[in-house]
Amino acid sequence: MRLRVCAAAALASLCVAGVGCDSVSCNSITPAAGSICLPGVVQANQNSSIEVREECGLCSTIPSCEAILRDGAVFLTLHSQICSDAAQNCAAQDCPQRVVKCALPALVAGTYPLVVAGNQNFLLSVQEGGQSSCKLPVLTQ
Repeated sequence: MRLRVCAAAALASLCVAGVGCDSVSCNSITPAAGSICLPGVVQANQNSSIEVREECGLCSTIPSCEAILRDGAVFLTLHSQICSDAAQNCAAQDCPQRVVKCALPALVAGTYPLVVAGNQNFLLSVQEGGQSSCKLPVLTQ
């Protein structure tokens, strides 16, 4: 992400200097989650983190993750962008399945539905003595 910011800053400075440039446009998307690492029991009353692997991030930026508690359920959404400056051959490349860390809100002991954008639903069991994080296994090619 830092490289993308530096490249954007360099491009912006060229535009200001009067050197011609094309405008880059981006569209926000909500990529589907492919797999999720959930602890059997999540630690109560503290922030926790899980890992989410995107289903396929073809031609998009690295996703970010948002998890919010609303109406007694935790809603998890991935956010990404598809920009006009993507490599021309990106559609012909293998489907990237990048892993993103997702911070869960601190939850009191209990059971919460975890609603993942798309079509996945899970149950989060939260209690003292639970885990505060978990990791997905590395995919082998």
